[in-house]
Amino acid sequence: MSFHQPYIATVNIARAAIISIIAFTHSAPLQAGDDELFFEMPVVLSASRLEQPQSETPMAVTSIDRELIEASGARSIPEVLRLVPGIVVGNSVNEWGEESKLIVSYHGHTDQYSKQMQVLIDGRSVYEPLLGGVDWNMLPINLEDIERIEVTRGPNSSTYGSNSFLAVINIITRHASEDPGHYVQLRAGNHDIADLTYRYGGNSGDLDYRVTLSTQNDDGLDARKNLGAQQYSDEFVDNHDDIHTGAIDYRTDYQINRRNNLTYQGGYSSTDQEINENFSPQGTRPVRDSETIHAHQFLKLENTADSKNSYVVQYYYNLQDKTDQSTSKLIVVGGGIDDFTLDLDFGLKSERHNLEFTHFNQTTDSLRLIWGLSAQQDISESIYWLNDQGTIRRETYRLFANTEWRINQQNLLNFGALLEKNRTLGTEVSPRLALIHKFNEKHSLRIGISKAIRSPFISEEFGNIAFSHDLTSGGTPIGVTLVEQQLVPNSNIEHETIISREIGYFGQFLGDKLLINARLFHDHLDNLIQRETIPIATDNFDGETHINENLIGTEFTGAEFEFDLRPGHALRFFGNVSYLKIKSHDELLTLTAEEYVNSAPEWTASLLMIKQFSEKYSGSLGFYHVGEMGWLDVPDEPASSYNTMDLRLSKTNRQSSSLSKLSLVLKNLLGEYNNYHHQPDIGPRAELNLTGYIEYSISFN
Repeated sequence: MSFHQPYIATVNIARAAIISIIAFTHSAPLQAGDDELFFEMPVVLSASRLEQPQSETPMAVTSIDRELIEASGARSIPEVLRLVPGIVVGNSVNEWGEESKLIVSYHGHTDQYSKQMQVLIDGRSVYEPLLGGVDWNMLPINLEDIERIEVTRGPNSSTYGSNSFLAVINIITRHASEDPGHYVQLRAGNHDIADLTYRYGGNSGDLDYRVTLSTQNDDGLDARKNLGAQQYSDEFVDNHDDIHTGAIDYRTDYQINRRNNLTYQGGYSSTDQEINENFSPQGTRPVRDSETIHAHQFLKLENTADSKNSYVVQYYYNLQDKTDQSTSKLIVVGGGIDDFTLDLDFGLKSERHNLEFTHFNQTTDSLRLIWGLSAQQDISESIYWLNDQGTIRRETYRLFANTEWRINQQNLLNFGALLEKNRTLGTEVSPRLALIHKFNEKHSLRIGISKAIRSPFISEEFGNIAFSHDLTSGGTPIGVTLVEQQLVPNSNIEHETIISREIGYFGQFLGDKLLINARLFHDHLDNLIQRETIPIATDNFDGETHINENLIGTEFTGAEFEFDLRPGHALRFFGNVSYLKIKSHDELLTLTAEEYVNSAPEWTASLLMIKQFSEKYSGSLGFYHVGEMGWLDVPDEPASSYNTMDLRLSKTNRQSSSLSKLSLVLKNLLGEYNNYHHQPDIGPRAELNLTGYIEYSISFN
């Protein structure tokens, strides 16, 4: 779908963008106290589970606060994460009969399932245990309920266990007491965008609570005809990737007494997604819909025994239940046997139970310690991915500790380690050591080294796919079974490993109005898991055999620079630049190794400018650059480099009992682009183009 009269629309949007840029160059009158503006240094929790200012963390941390989330104009968490150095967001296409996905990648090495990154919501892991990655479109969490997003850039297994491999994203929601009263938000625009959110927060004595209901709907990406061998009569063809999500999310915070607090969170979402198999010359498989249910329960008890000791016991349960029925491509056998298709069931069910105990201890004024242990069980079943193996259960046990020792006024030592054991890969230790030297209160230098592992996901270790059918001739079985595809489990598969070394700098300038967060890093990765394809043709098998193996290793060398500048209360600039070079350990660059080398852009950059024009009017302008890269499942057709720009203009109306805001959001102002599959072999190219919507919100008691 596109705007009617595209040329007129383009001119009008360009005019609006130019006017807004000019307006941004003129500062609003300084508010009282601008000349004494103090930029409070962010305090983060995710690096080592200890509250720390960003200048004292053992690794680089990006903190995206509430103001940045709102100013980005995002409808999804991945859009917000474009503000993090080195993170790339992709919109996968559905050429292979898989639903289109939002993918978040840090330093590449990923396909539709970004397996090397941990993702948490309030410390609760949400990556999917069967296939890996995160269903970003389907999380039962609303952007309006998020307080901030902390991203630790680099391995952090010593804090959060295996799969905290390249980065950790921790989404921190607001305390229930922070959102009293009613809140309604409506959003409507092209691409059939139709979103609605309603939230109510209240309290009863020592109990605060919040309930959020939401629905999000759009028609996905446009699909433009290819310029290659296959042509289409229209400029655009239907991409069949509509998505409709309904969700409920709730949280209660109960202050039991002066020392004990109980938090309970839960959520449920149901997502219907349209899937178009492909545009294969052999015939298009029917358009179908998949339904995915996500649900969770999270209970946390916090006890403050005294000023130097506190304890946390928490339990959470995650559920993903997907229904997706399809058919295979048309199978042509010949020899008097009719062509046929196979019924396929892409459905799956995954569950996770996790119980964790944590103890914080302020041993002395110069020594802080946090330690804990956890037990986790992952349960997965899938007719497609696990074939006849039934339900797979895997238990993981962890013991972790992080210590912060303030040697003297200038030097801080941070040491952490995690001992992890599961039934298939034995016991592993992931240590981390960092020394922070503070030249003064405004400038610090960090030197760190860490080791982390990534355990294979259940599909990587136990995957066993087979499409089979008894062939018949004239209705009479002839005793031949054809298997179209086969994936063989590998009992010898090992975990991936990474050793990371970095030098980091954190500084405050211009009277604390400018924060700079920079780092140089070198990472050494080994035993990377890759699917190997082996063609086979026998009497009862015609197709390919796949096996997951530890094939290659790579090295990362790069630099990341992040800044946050607030010249005054009315203006803010938040941006970054990232450089990354990937090399292979292989002396002879194999095809697989080359795919990994090209799996991340060499350069990325972003800049978000926020301006308060007056008490009522505000705006933001975001610019994003991503260099050329190739996702691992489409390495032969890398996505070209692109620049994109988003604009948001808002008017706020404050009344005695209500606060309302009307916003216009325009995205992709620099033209159409593709961020995943540049030129599919079959079918049209899915691309991002001009997107606009009106957003209205009101909060009242």
